Amino acid sequence: MGVKACLCGSCSFGNKADECIKCGRPFAKIPAQLCGNCGFGNKETECVKCGAPFASTQAFLCDNCGFGNKANECVKCGNPA
Repeated sequence: MGVKACLCGSCSFGNKADECIKCGRPFAKIPAQLCGNCGFGNKETECVKCGAPFASTQAFLCDNCGFGNKANECVKCGNPA
């Protein structure tokens, strides 16, 4: 299993934390992941949206973007997480 993809405080402010990281649809509930390369070292705590450090809020995918095996793909590069 990959590393959980996170958002910084700005990108997750208000209800933005409930939006799909890929398409922006609301009510996203599938946890987004990073592969070993994209989440290696301190990259694990960078915001997947803007790259800011110290991101801590889980990023999510909607049902369409996370359908089937897509939920197991890296949200940055698309490789298996």
